[in-house]
Amino acid sequence: MAAVPSTAKPRSQPQNERAASMLRRTGRRTLGTVFGFLALTGIVSAHHGVTGRYDASAPIILHGTVTAATFSPPHPVFTVLVEARGLSKMALGRPGEYFGPLKTRAEDVGVERDVELSPVRLFYNLANRLRVGDQVTIVALRNCLSPHQLRSTWLRLPDGEVVSYTGDWAPGVDGCN
Repeated sequence: MAAVPSTAKPRSQPQNERAASMLRRTGRRTLGTVFGFLALTGIVSAHHGVTGRYDASAPIILHGTVTAATFSPPHPVFTVLVEARGLSKMALGRPGEYFGPLKTRAEDVGVERDVELSPVRLFYNLANRLRVGDQVTIVALRNCLSPHQLRSTWLRLPDGEVVSYTGDWAPGVDGCN
C-alpha cells in the first residue's frame, strides 16, 4: 500500500505546549484516581500499618546481626538474624505502649526477621550509622492482621545508644482476638 500524504499542518509551538500540558494534567488525574481508589480500598493504609493492630501485650525482643537494611520510602526495613542470647533487663520507659513482658520467641532464634520501622526522619537518619554485620536489639510488635509483619519504634544500636520514637500512628492493642 502506498502512503497517503498528510494534509495536516505541523503544530505550532504554542499548540505543542498546550498538548503537553493537557497530557500532564491527564496523567496527574489518573495517578490521583489510582491513589484515591487504593486509599478507599484500604490497600495503602494497611501497608503502612495505619489499620494494623499491633499486639503490645507480647513485645518481641530481636537481638542479632543486621543482614540487610533499606532506608527508602515508604519506611526503613531491617532484616536481623536473631540470636538466642540472654538479655539484661532493659528499661524502655514506655509502660503505656508495651503491656506485656519482653520475650525472645523460640521461633525467631536462628531465623532472619524483617522489621518495619516508623516512616520518620529519626529512623531514616540511621542510614549512615547502621551497617550490615552490626549487632542490634529491637523491640517489635507483631501485627494481628495478615501478613503479621513486625513493626518497631525502639532499637539499640551497636554503640549502646537507644533510638526510640513515641507517638506512632498505629497504637498497640492488648492482645490479638
